[in-house]
Amino acid sequence: MHDVRHERTLVFIKPDGIQRSLVGEILGRFERAGLRIVGMKMVWARPEFLERHYPNDETFLRTIGGKTKEAFAAAGLDVNGQTGSDDPLAIGRAVRGWLIDYVASSPVVAFVLEGIQAVGTVRKIVGDTLPFRAAPGTIRGDLSIDSPTVANLQRRPVRNLVHASGTVEEAAAEIALWFRPEELFAYRRVDETLIQGQ
Repeated sequence: MHDVRHERTLVFIKPDGIQRSLVGEILGRFERAGLRIVGMKMVWARPEFLERHYPNDETFLRTIGGKTKEAFAAAGLDVNGQTGSDDPLAIGRAVRGWLIDYVASSPVVAFVLEGIQAVGTVRKIVGDTLPFRAAPGTIRGDLSIDSPTVANLQRRPVRNLVHASGTVEEAAAEIALWFRPEELFAYRRVDETLIQGQ
């Protein structure tokens, strides 16, 4: 049975967060929310590693390609003229390539957070994947203003500071990819009795 009190999720701070010296600010937001860091490291992820992190399946590619088409349409721009295609799958493949190249361009700080419904809690703290739509008070809402229209015109991914696992299943797979079991630690925070009532 899934224990929502000790759920784990993967987060990594992308090159824009590293280059803007936002690691402490971002980590602090998760810790203040009551999440526990159970593993952390700085890594320079190579493209062949990121090929395994960002799925090459049609569902994922169509999703990011579809978001790109929507962003162009909302801005009144011709997606075919800018990307050479209006097929979400082809656009998704291009965006995935840009994303892999970008994340591989600099070290990232990867960490595993544990706590009550950690996956959903982290996603809420991080905010919408498109920073210009992220709510104030979220990491992306407060610290980034990038938009898919600008990113796509520059043939690059949206600079949204962090990656956060989207589901419990995705988190388990990503944690296993990024961390060995011996790199993860079990301990209690002193405030857990107050947070969890035990």
